[in-house]
Amino acid sequence: MRMFSAVCLAAALVGSAWAGQAAPQSNKQEKQNPSAYERQKEVAQEKASGIHDDVDIVNGPAVEGLKNNSAWLTWETDKTAASRVRYGTDQAKPSQHAYVPGGSRQHRVQLANLKPNTTYYYEIENRTGKDRFKGHFQTPQ
Repeated sequence: MRMFSAVCLAAALVGSAWAGQAAPQSNKQEKQNPSAYERQKEVAQEKASGIHDDVDIVNGPAVEGLKNNSAWLTWETDKTAASRVRYGTDQAKPSQHAYVPGGSRQHRVQLANLKPNTTYYYEIENRTGKDRFKGHFQTPQ
């Protein structure tokens, strides 16, 4: 019983130290994409597409697991967002679509049916199909 009382007394003393004062503020800042170039591209594309949400890509996008016939596109957002991508060989109008249902902050979408040694263009979309980010990559032989 004494041990329990001592723990309760210590907790009460610590709690009272903040009585009448504001709780300490977190130094957490909103994450941004570490690449200034990528951030600039995203902001410009969202403006051109008329996107006015509070979602930002904070990491990526990156092409991973690149093979001659498939790849994974990954990125991270600061808030929950759609995992939708249009992709294809026509930069003006990519014809293929990939998505993962629901929303997430960690995005990983498989791009399938690719051709070897070909340049592919992709557009990361928001929930309404507007382009949040555009990029491209080359498949290996």
